[in-house]
Amino acid sequence: MPVISGRLAEARLYLVYCAALLHPGHTMPTFAEPAPHTRNVPPLNDEELGLLIEEGRRQIDRQMADLDRIRNRAGALATVALALIAAVMGKFANVLNHHWVLITLWAVSCVMAVFSVAGAASILSARAVLGRTDTRLAAQGTRPMRASLAEAYVGTVSTGEETVRTFLTVFRDAVTLAVAAALAFFIVLGGIALTEHGTKKTNETEPKCLISTTCSAPPSPK
Repeated sequence: MPVISGRLAEARLYLVYCAALLHPGHTMPTFAEPAPHTRNVPPLNDEELGLLIEEGRRQIDRQMADLDRIRNRAGALATVALALIAAVMGKFANVLNHHWVLITLWAVSCVMAVFSVAGAASILSARAVLGRTDTRLAAQGTRPMRASLAEAYVGTVSTGEETVRTFLTVFRDAVTLAVAAALAFFIVLGGIALTEHGTKKTNETEPKCLISTTCSAPPSPK
């Protein structure tokens, strides 16, 4: 699998996942290669091999369940972030009449909300690489079959662990962006409310002219 590491690896990986929406079907990168493993399982009896196979199945099932939970939460996050984008865009006309600081904060909130949606959508659409055991290949493998299956599970479980870890990190970053966008938007709303309240108060305290003049036509001669 492709690996992204080094400085700002998390931010660069998140951008890659967001960009993957334009190129679906590609294998998504992770933070590290799957943990190395030995190709030779030490000599074990049938009971120990059966236990190893059973634990490998449980670990792969847990990885798939974890991935499903992450994707379900990503779907809910995408819905919330889309609603946030709609709310932010609804204040576009109002915020343009205020200070440039509020305009900048509004723009930052909008950008973060968009990236949050993109990250959540990438989790839903990205192709996850999980370890699987092909039954046909296992039947054609070396004998004894139990040892061959045990070796296959040992070699595949680390791939799923790295994939789930990466997807969870992307989801966490998407949540962080959504929360930051919401906080920035609330600050913008507060700034707009304070500005409008100050303007209204100024208008109310302005002195009003108590003398009015009217123009009337001269009386007509009798």
